[in-house]
Amino acid sequence: MIRFGLIGCGSIATKHAESIIASGDAELVALADPVPERMAALARKYALARSISESSVAVYTDPSRLVQDSRIDAVVIAAPSFMHARWATESLRAGKHVLLEKPIALSLKDADAIAELASACGLRVQVCHQLRYRPLLRLAKSWIGQGALGKLRMGSVSILLNRSRDYYASSEWRGTWKMDGGMLLNQGVHLIDLLLWLMDERPDSVYGLIGRGASAKETEETAAATIRFAGGAVGSIEATTLCKPNNLEQSLTLVGDRGTIRIGGVNLTEVQRWHSDEFPVPSFPLTAVNEHAEMYGQFIAALQGAAEDRQSAVSAAEARRSLEVAFAVYESSRLGVPVRVPLSSFDTESMSAGPR
Repeated sequence: MIRFGLIGCGSIATKHAESIIASGDAELVALADPVPERMAALARKYALARSISESSVAVYTDPSRLVQDSRIDAVVIAAPSFMHARWATESLRAGKHVLLEKPIALSLKDADAIAELASACGLRVQVCHQLRYRPLLRLAKSWIGQGALGKLRMGSVSILLNRSRDYYASSEWRGTWKMDGGMLLNQGVHLIDLLLWLMDERPDSVYGLIGRGASAKETEETAAATIRFAGGAVGSIEATTLCKPNNLEQSLTLVGDRGTIRIGGVNLTEVQRWHSDEFPVPSFPLTAVNEHAEMYGQFIAALQGAAEDRQSAVSAAEARRSLEVAFAVYESSRLGVPVRVPLSSFDTESMSAGPR
């Protein structure tokens, strides 16, 4: 049985609690949040689902007390983005495994520190890129790996979403470079991760542009970028949170010498093209899977000694890849020129100064 502590009881915490509830090999033993009412509500939900006393879940207004709780095997960090690095490193130093909401950090220095500390301590870090566990996307990964598309020449992602002014006004940290980190890190990074995962090639350079709408927030609301991969393939990213009146599309396109895959729709679930010159069209998964619960299941199994799911698991080092591409878009937009990857350093707070 893996015993979890959860830092941060905002809206995303409910999904984490539900994934723990869905597992027969996990317990939620502690919560930490500065708002006692949020902890009480989440503890009540968990207790009702497990038919246990609400008092079985410890509550701490100071996350450092949760980190030091000797009952806990793994810490889930669902706090605001600017807190991710601090609580990840403190949890690792306390001997806990970590399941960390995206983005892993708001600087390359902090992301590297998390990866290095996890390795030195012999502990696991799983960053929440749960879309890799979606059966349709795992099928795409397998098909590409078998050579069904031939050599990949182009990959693109489109993230056309709506986030209202009320969404950003709900918390003072949202929409700030220092504490939130930007639209690409929060709404775009899942598909950037999928693009890199499926292209399976090292980015060599990135040229990016970002823009803002009429809201008062600091961070970008539109972004477009091109990626040159080391093997010659080209990638593209388009993203916005300004679509009216609601979310429009999340899509992924992969083009190779011998085939094309395009998955789209509002929730990235619609097969719009799946073709190979040499492979027959496969049978598509018909049953919906809770990819968040599946991610938890794989993480728990790995902590219990099972072989790691290397195809889908996103370690701190792996999460750094999509983080760096998003950072490269920002840095390119700030400098007005393409930038080479890897970057030597970057933190989102540097964007507050505006373009050079």
